[in-house]
Amino acid sequence: MRGFSMKNKRSFTYIILTISLLTAYQFVITPEYTSGLSAQNGVEFDWHLEKISAFDAWKITNGSSDVVIAVIDSGICFNHSEITHAEWINTDEIAGNAIDDDANGYTDDVAGWDFVSIGETPDNEPEGEPGDQVHWHATFIAGLISAAIDGDGIAGIASKVTLMNLRVLKADNYAGCTYEELGDSIRYAVDNGADVISMSLHNYPNTLDYYDDILYAYENNVSLVSVTGNRWLASGGGYYYRSYPGGYDEVISVGATNYYDVKADYSNYGPWTELVAPVGDQAYDTIQHVIHSTYANGTDYIYGLGTSFACPQIAAAIALMISANSSVTSAEIRDILQKTATDLGVEGKDDYYGYGMLNVTAAVMEAVERGSVIQPETPTPTPTPTNTSTNGFPGFTALISIVSVSTCSVVIIVITRKRK
Repeated sequence: MRGFSMKNKRSFTYIILTISLLTAYQFVITPEYTSGLSAQNGVEFDWHLEKISAFDAWKITNGSSDVVIAVIDSGICFNHSEITHAEWINTDEIAGNAIDDDANGYTDDVAGWDFVSIGETPDNEPEGEPGDQVHWHATFIAGLISAAIDGDGIAGIASKVTLMNLRVLKADNYAGCTYEELGDSIRYAVDNGADVISMSLHNYPNTLDYYDDILYAYENNVSLVSVTGNRWLASGGGYYYRSYPGGYDEVISVGATNYYDVKADYSNYGPWTELVAPVGDQAYDTIQHVIHSTYANGTDYIYGLGTSFACPQIAAAIALMISANSSVTSAEIRDILQKTATDLGVEGKDDYYGYGMLNVTAAVMEAVERGSVIQPETPTPTPTPTNTSTNGFPGFTALISIVSVSTCSVVIIVITRKRK
């Protein structure tokens, strides 16, 4: 936080899961479908980066390690080489001494916190085990934000920022979290130095149970980003329906578009939609035009669909803005994002696209103009992509997990590709 002291043969795995819609006291996360062909490496295949004009922003900054994004989600696995460098460490805490050294109420929270309390005991291990399927969602998000720009695999929008790992989503089939867990994680993020909070989760009932925690972050100059939500199976398309926490006025609510800059079929919409970012759409896009990122087994990359993966793009852009100009406020950031967005749909703000698609370069340049500028870390040049072709299916293994669910459920198909 600003001013805060803290320290060519490939195999494929197809995983089919189901997610039940949860009761009112829990949240539904929003990872959704993928299907089809094979992944390809190389920056030029990160098509979403072109859509949001990220490349020219990197000439200004790739981010600063002093800027922290709290990822409130299923727990990031930092064992993947693309994101190992990004892990936030609480340097005020001594690992393993069973003492709350920094007196923040969390003992030995060196690497964040696991807030899950239903059927588990909250502890200081938010990362989970490598390959644990529940952690792929957060790890995917981490890659979109901070994957190294090295010419291999994918490239993160803000590759040099730091990610605070806060787990709230349960391991048993993505079973959501309580309002208390979400509220506690938001306060932890604020109190421990986060500049931005990314929340790729949602539920529909409006509640005041954690609204004070939202206000706490907002009033402490922390930018809050969440999703409009996904409702394709229940309705045959996105709902005109307000979900939370993205529906709160203090939170930037983000929807998803496809490769053709059209609202993704699953993406909820309404006057609360503020921005959109490109993810892809299972109905219209080839697999090469669906977003992909890091997988929680430490080596692979996977495809995913859902507003979950639009949200971290906005969070990463905010981190770049702060990296380029540490004096810019959360209110200024929001104003800049709205004014620099690429207008889509009908002219001006609308229910489908809000103010439009994220424009990273324009936002960073405008942030630089808004106040005193700090010297950013040396940008990393855009590398020459490697290993950019795939041909067919040399082999695959099918793993199917069917879990009993309630009447409304979401299907996820995850495709992984092992690196050479």
